[in-house]
Amino acid sequence: MDFTPLERVGSPVKVVFLVLRIAALATTVLALVSRADCVFASGGCRASNLLSYFTIESNIAFVLLLVLLLARGLRRPEREWLTALRALVTAYLVVSGVTFVALIVNAGLADYVFLVPTSEKVLHFVVPSYAILDFVFAPGRHRLHWNTVWVSLGFPLVYGIYTLVRGPAVGWYPYIFLDPQWAGSYAAVGVYAAVLAAVILAVSAALIAASRLPRLPRLPVSRRAPPATQ
Repeated sequence: MDFTPLERVGSPVKVVFLVLRIAALATTVLALVSRADCVFASGGCRASNLLSYFTIESNIAFVLLLVLLLARGLRRPEREWLTALRALVTAYLVVSGVTFVALIVNAGLADYVFLVPTSEKVLHFVVPSYAILDFVFAPGRHRLHWNTVWVSLGFPLVYGIYTLVRGPAVGWYPYIFLDPQWAGSYAAVGVYAAVLAAVILAVSAALIAASRLPRLPRLPVSRRAPPATQ
C-alpha cells in the first residue's frame, strides 16, 4: 500500500477531501438533474436515450463511487479493488471530456454552432478535473498493478456492443461516430472505437502510474526532551 504526497501532512488533509467529496457529490448530482431537464420538463428527449450517453453513465458511476467513499470514510486505507474502481471511473470521465472537446472542435471546423449548457460543462470538464485531483492526492490509495489497464476496456466494450445493437432498433445513436450511416460503414465505426480504446488505455496507464508514485517521507514529529532530574 502506498501513500500520496499530501498524506504526510496528517489528518487535516482527510478532512479537506471529505468536504471536497461532499461538494463534488452535490455538484455532480445537480448537473445530472439539470441535464435531465429535457426528460422531465421540456420533454425534448427520452430517458432511455439520455441514459445511453457514455458521459451520463460515467457521471452516475462517479456519484455511486463518491457515496461509497463517503460511507467508508477516510479513517482506514482503501482496498485495492476500490482504488482500481476509482482509476477506472476517473479514466471514463476523462475520456468523456476529451471526446466532447473533439466533437466541439469538429463542429467549429464545420462552422456549426455548438451551444454548451452549464450542466454539460460541469459533467465534461469540472467533474473529470476533480476526479483526477481526488485520485492523485486523496490519502489511502493502493499501488495498482499494470494489468489493471486492460480491465479498463471491459465497460467500454459492453457499452459499444449495447449501442450498436440498440441504435438500429430505435433509430438513434448517442454519438455520431458510432452511427454506421454517418461514419460510412461498420469498419469506420471500428476505427473510431479503436482510437477511443487507445485513449482509454493511455489515460488508465497514466492513472496507474500516478498510483505507483514513490512514497514520500512523513513530516518529522518533534518531541520534547524529558525534564532533567535533580
